[in-house]
Amino acid sequence: MARSQKCIEAVAFAMCVVLMATSVLAQDLRVFRRGGSGDPESLDPHKLLSAFESTIMTDMFVALATTSPEDDPIPGSAESWTISDDGLTYTFDMRDGLLWSDGTPIDAYDFLYTFRRQLDPATASRTAEYFTPILNAEAVLRGDLPVESLGVEATDSDTLVIRLAYPAPYLMDILAIDARPAPKHVVEKFGAEWTRPENMVVNGPFKLAEWSPGSHVKLVKNDYFYDAENVQLDEVYHVPSEDMNTAFRRFQSGELNALVFFPPNQLSVIQETMPESLRVTPGLTTELYLFNTKQPPFDDVRVRRALSMAVDRETLVNRVLRTGETPAYSYIPPTVRNYEKRPKADFANLTMEERRVEAKRLLTEAGFGPGNSLVVPLRYNTQDLQARQAAAIGAMWQQIGVQTELFNTERKMLASDRMNNNFSVARYLHVAGNYEPASFIQFLQSDLSSRNFTQYDSETFNALFLKAWHVNDPEERARLTYEAEQQALADQPMIPLYFYSGRRLVRPNISGWVDNARGVYPSRWLAFKE
Repeated sequence: MARSQKCIEAVAFAMCVVLMATSVLAQDLRVFRRGGSGDPESLDPHKLLSAFESTIMTDMFVALATTSPEDDPIPGSAESWTISDDGLTYTFDMRDGLLWSDGTPIDAYDFLYTFRRQLDPATASRTAEYFTPILNAEAVLRGDLPVESLGVEATDSDTLVIRLAYPAPYLMDILAIDARPAPKHVVEKFGAEWTRPENMVVNGPFKLAEWSPGSHVKLVKNDYFYDAENVQLDEVYHVPSEDMNTAFRRFQSGELNALVFFPPNQLSVIQETMPESLRVTPGLTTELYLFNTKQPPFDDVRVRRALSMAVDRETLVNRVLRTGETPAYSYIPPTVRNYEKRPKADFANLTMEERRVEAKRLLTEAGFGPGNSLVVPLRYNTQDLQARQAAAIGAMWQQIGVQTELFNTERKMLASDRMNNNFSVARYLHVAGNYEPASFIQFLQSDLSSRNFTQYDSETFNALFLKAWHVNDPEERARLTYEAEQQALADQPMIPLYFYSGRRLVRPNISGWVDNARGVYPSRWLAFKE
């Protein structure tokens, strides 16, 4: 009996030691929790739609190039590259010893597969159009040529060559973010279910452990990553939240280490109680209201110009938002590169009273006035900030005799309706994928973008933009982009409201978070300070 008791005690002691060790290990885990703006629709790197999804992808996949903490292109899966003098040929030398997270080797042929998959019309990639400068890419996307015709070639397992149809000085920005690889051996085995946690294979610093829609995406460190020894975090939780106030409370309570947005009305509280966590950074982003230019009466430029004139942008940013935004009288934000001279809408220097008088004249000319008021159905995503913004702009339009019908809708539904042109006037936050000025207004060019939500189709703009798009010289490219943007501002297919400032909260014990305009903050570079 005594011997049996001793055995029980020994087993209990051993279990206690194991539990204590497990507890210590759990406490020692470096876990980072970051709050995002919404729930991902997909974890397929070629089917992402939002900036929140892109952030998760950046943690799991590394393209030929990747980004530094400062958001500059640096070697990724390729250890180096060369660009021909004419800007038409990019040659990448692959890094030695690359492995997928299941231990399978990676070489240039994996990236050849990746480009073909991403530009295959059957994939329906939302980022495929970013790669239209690649030779034959436009014909492949239209289905006129097979994907094998794409100007991408693996000359051997160590070398990938990309040939362009025309120069694209911004290409490395694109490749570092949007050319993420997909594992052929896993995609072909599991099909659409390859992104399930039990199936998913990646090549980045973190791999998928859990995906609980509406709750979190949990990533854990990928020991097969080529730079794993320098990755400081063990786990990363991407936590979605549509409601700013809820997300802010979670940050206040210590549940989140970083938050990519916060309620504007909490700014003064944050400045007083946690100024060391506040990050307000000018973004590569413009807040817009889009017109469906094929739908009467918004097919009339006089109506569009009148509504744009009547928006008091200074009041909007200084009294309604109050979080560092800048009034926008153009589409391309000042944070782009190589674009010093920037156009403005021709009414920018008029007083608000002068603008309202001219707006009323335009509406009268278009057939609207007393007894026949213009009615604007305005759609925006369900969020307190957007509701207040829409109400404020509706009040501004009321001053020129316009009635506004406000419709709020869930973010994903609004995105879907914009894509399908199912709107009259709709809110849109346009986030640039790179620092090239021309690429910011690419989605207004009817032949180059599937995201021309406004259905804007101006022969003058199209011609000017295509000239800018195909020029390699930076100065000439900037001049032509200026002329194209100037034409779009005259036509007002969308109302520029303000240039967005990223509002982020980051705990002061976090290192490696470097403010940048594009808002790219890979978890790979983050660490907890000692």
